[in-house]
Amino acid sequence: EVSKQGFTSYVQTGIVLQVNTSPTVDITLKVGAVSDQVQVEANAALVDTQSMSVGSVIENQRILDLPLNGRNPGELIQLAGAAVTAGGGSAGGIGTAGMPGGLNISIGGGLPSGVGYYLDGALYNNPFDAVNLPFPFPDALQEFKVETSSLTAQTGAHAAGAVSAVIKSGTNQLHGDLFEFLRNGNMNARNAFATKRDTLKRNQFGGTLGGPVKKDKIFFFVGYQGTKTRSDPADRVGFVPSTQMLTGDFSGCSTFPANIIDPTTGQAFPGKKIPVSRFSPQALAIVKFLPTTSTSCGNVPFGPVQKINEYQTLGRVDYQINNKHSLFGKYMATTYLLPPAYGFSKNILDSPTGGLDDLAQTITLGDTYLFTPTVVNSFRLAMNRVGVQRFNDDYFSGCDIGVKMYCYIPHQTVVTVSGGPSIGVGTAIQAKFIPTYYTLSDDLTMIRGSHQLAFGYSTFKYQHSQYANVFSAASFAFGGLAAGLNGGTGLGMADLMLGRVNSMTQGVPNTTFANKWYAGLYAQDTWKMSRRLTVNYGIRWEPFLPEGINNGAIYNYSFANFLKGVRSTTFKNAPPGMLYAGDAGVNGKTAVDRRYNQFAPRMGLAYDPKGDGKTVLRASFGMAYDYPNIQIMSTPTTAPPFGNTV
Repeated sequence: EVSKQGFTSYVQTGIVLQVNTSPTVDITLKVGAVSDQVQVEANAALVDTQSMSVGSVIENQRILDLPLNGRNPGELIQLAGAAVTAGGGSAGGIGTAGMPGGLNISIGGGLPSGVGYYLDGALYNNPFDAVNLPFPFPDALQEFKVETSSLTAQTGAHAAGAVSAVIKSGTNQLHGDLFEFLRNGNMNARNAFATKRDTLKRNQFGGTLGGPVKKDKIFFFVGYQGTKTRSDPADRVGFVPSTQMLTGDFSGCSTFPANIIDPTTGQAFPGKKIPVSRFSPQALAIVKFLPTTSTSCGNVPFGPVQKINEYQTLGRVDYQINNKHSLFGKYMATTYLLPPAYGFSKNILDSPTGGLDDLAQTITLGDTYLFTPTVVNSFRLAMNRVGVQRFNDDYFSGCDIGVKMYCYIPHQTVVTVSGGPSIGVGTAIQAKFIPTYYTLSDDLTMIRGSHQLAFGYSTFKYQHSQYANVFSAASFAFGGLAAGLNGGTGLGMADLMLGRVNSMTQGVPNTTFANKWYAGLYAQDTWKMSRRLTVNYGIRWEPFLPEGINNGAIYNYSFANFLKGVRSTTFKNAPPGMLYAGDAGVNGKTAVDRRYNQFAPRMGLAYDPKGDGKTVLRASFGMAYDYPNIQIMSTPTTAPPFGNTV
């Protein structure tokens, strides 16, 4: 409401304040008595005429109404434009140490790891792979905004774009909902390659409730979503040695090579028949774990049984202390439990589908204080913790079947046969990844005439604990050797039975304890030079504070030192140019120097050519900094000399 002596008063309702936006409300006062009133019942301008970035808000209506496979609202980021899925990592579900629901999305052509995610004003990236932590389910998510192009100085930490989301809050009225979504294999057509209809059963159910604890003062909002998925697809085809092959006769399958080569002579086995006496005892021990088949080529249908249990629960409390001061607190937990498929079927072909036991938690406290009608301060304190555990049921290890080796993981070894069976999880066969980080931010906004000034600071520290076995279970590969003398047979299944190993990979367990600090300081001004032209300018200071490996398992490579022939005094057999903790000039925990002179200027223009708030022309320039995620920085712990791999 606006009034001035000699003019009619102006009242506008229906102004919608969306996440991370500053709507423009154009006011017109006409000459007349103050008792006269101009009432406008409409939203503020739909086009942002002040911001230098390009952004789009996905509001609650679209989140609820648009179809979502799995009800992951993060999929809707692509509706904002300039955003595409980039694949890899956690995209579509599960990465090595990512939470299910994490998405690799490229915004504005930037790196998928360069998108900053914010939930209720606090940073919400998984520090391991830098993708998003689980979004709240659709009924609990109010809205989110996707921003790209040159961002203002207020946005930092990541360089490609920003996604800001908020969960719902309670109001003076009691509101809630219940829901259940069902998918069932009985409603699906049979897969053309499956021997039977799939047995998918997926139930997703839950509800929300929000309302007042004390009217106009204290409000609550709670929500729960559970998901149960059951399937026994049997729509895959595996290959195992047939009964005929186990007698040494490989002539029964027409798709096999014309000749099976004897690697000791380089000549073909007569009639594709290999003397059983030459079969490897270890291969025969593996065969005992394989399913039987009645086909000549050894094909057998299978499908990993899945019994997935997920839930997400959240709660938020808002406290309006007075007209100037408000507080809120929020907690959310998301779980994902996938037992190993081998435990259900005892079919060794299901062993590559290992188990997951994941938990992501977030706690956020927020404080907003209005010093004056033109000075507002916003404070956020948050903690995010991710616990990802990968595991599998025991079957056999190389030690169990007579291979002379050291077994870091009892009763589990990886075996891959070209054109034959695959056994065990390829990497991270047993692992725990536990990144925990704390964030703090404070933003002060003030209006001085035609200037909207903003100043702020943000920081976080993470501690990562990793107990991984990327290669320590040992991995044996059969097939791929060139057929001939001292080579292979030309058939992976025959190589397995003769014990002709193509490659064997094994490393030590790669335990990693890492930590990192981050700090950012900014100042910016949104200057409305005229009714049509707005100028944004500011600067952000983001020093580079490298990640530290607590046990000093780091290295540094210098091409200049390589040319000079400089060698490590800590590990004297290392190649020239490679230096380690303990060598002169090498930081003992990071191997990388800190850089404090990282300043990121931002500048942009927003021009409304007609002055009606319907069309805006933008131009901007900006610099931004980013940093490697834990997944990249934990590589040294798997490399020689700390994680020797053969």
